[in-house]
Amino acid sequence: MQRPLPLEEIIRGAFLGPWRNLRVFSRALAVPLVSLVALTLTWHYAKKTLPYAVGWLFYLLYGLVFTLLAVACHRLVLIGSDTVTWRSASHWSWRHTRFLAWLFAIWFVQQATTFVVLNAAAFVAGMISNAAVLKLVEDSDWVTFLARIPGLYIFARLCVVLPATAIDRTPGLRRTWELTRRNGWRLVIVVGVLPWVISYMIRMLHRENPSVFETSLLVFSWTALFVVEIAALSLSYRELTNEADT
Repeated sequence: MQRPLPLEEIIRGAFLGPWRNLRVFSRALAVPLVSLVALTLTWHYAKKTLPYAVGWLFYLLYGLVFTLLAVACHRLVLIGSDTVTWRSASHWSWRHTRFLAWLFAIWFVQQATTFVVLNAAAFVAGMISNAAVLKLVEDSDWVTFLARIPGLYIFARLCVVLPATAIDRTPGLRRTWELTRRNGWRLVIVVGVLPWVISYMIRMLHRENPSVFETSLLVFSWTALFVVEIAALSLSYRELTNEADT
């Protein structure tokens, strides 16, 4: 039986690991990090004037650059600095294509699950034949939030396929589901709650009408903390696979 993930140890390691190896992480991840910051700032200041099609291009570019960052970070945590350089971290390969395909696949499963749950709730409300209940289901943010939980749970159970892909292993979704058994809600904390807390802390620093420098600093801080979130997933995968191999 797999033991519960040591969340405190994982979260502490996700913060301290990159910090203790700041020079290595900074050199390896500089290109994708700076690119993500540049894309985010460009979108922030120009999104109101950009054509709709260009907005989709931004989403595509962001996904590609994020994949470069995530793969490099996973490899730094799980394999070590010898396998990652700034050149390899900024060079697209078949490994990145597989990673992006898995990311899209499990994101699609999450969104489809949320869609089904929301429509099921609306159908049940309609069967009750109560207009007030139906309006509550359609308009309530709490209902939408609760409907997202099943999708997030499935995403959390499946997302350990990402660090596996980053180090050229292909466990498959069935194997991944078995690997994360009894740790689903702990993984929800790693891939759902932790990113939300980090984003909330960054938003707390935001003020009305910030200067360009303040906005740039916040965007850089928010983007750099992606490394912590990715490292937390890497460490979770390491714990799960070590447990499975014992």
